[in-house]
Amino acid sequence: MNRSILTGVMALVLAGASGCSSLRIKPGDQIVAMGDSITQAGGYLRVIDAVFAQQYPDMKIPRIINAGISGEKAEDMVKRFERDVIARNPNIVTISVGINDVWHRMDRPHDPAVLEEYSRNVDRMVVMAQETGARVILLSPTVIEEKPGAEGNQRLKLYIQAGQEIARRRKADYVNLHEMFLEEIEKRDRQRAAGASESAGPLTTDGVHMTAEGDKLMALGVLRALGVPDEKVRATDLSGVFGK
Repeated sequence: MNRSILTGVMALVLAGASGCSSLRIKPGDQIVAMGDSITQAGGYLRVIDAVFAQQYPDMKIPRIINAGISGEKAEDMVKRFERDVIARNPNIVTISVGINDVWHRMDRPHDPAVLEEYSRNVDRMVVMAQETGARVILLSPTVIEEKPGAEGNQRLKLYIQAGQEIARRRKADYVNLHEMFLEEIEKRDRQRAAGASESAGPLTTDGVHMTAEGDKLMALGVLRALGVPDEKVRATDLSGVFGK
């Protein structure tokens, strides 16, 4: 795959963005990523690894430990959090949760009791990590269909609000990937409506799981939370991450 294609989505989302934050990761810090199939596939984690390896080699940031398991909801993750996250002695924990809690229940009406249990389980994971001294970065769910008005995306908003409240209460970081995805989708829709000669490819393969472009957008959100300037992301060669 041509590098110019690989960096195309980055150019779109980075244009005009600020990149002056100070790094919020120390040399040698170990990141453990809890999540579902999107995390298990690992695309966004490999992008993050590439940025640190190329742009900050002297920091010797180890590869992210991938603790994603396909199909899991918050109720599944909390049961293995001690074994798969805490036991790895992380300095930083990312938790990507919420897609399956909504997507797998789309054949049923929204249930407030399910949302309440979700909030309790996510809160428990955040507390468990913080009790070890680890910094927690909560990642919002991304999208269910690349249509802002889709029913799945409307339901996700309740779970995003719950995550934001947990992050506020526990003083954890919250990365609103859902908002980033919607902004990118709406921007692409405007470009197509204006008759843009080149349109970017989809962010997902099936409305949920990531393409390379979706993984890069997810990675961008996490890297910004870690204080990585946007120009460092832009300068990273990702051809080895997604193939040539």
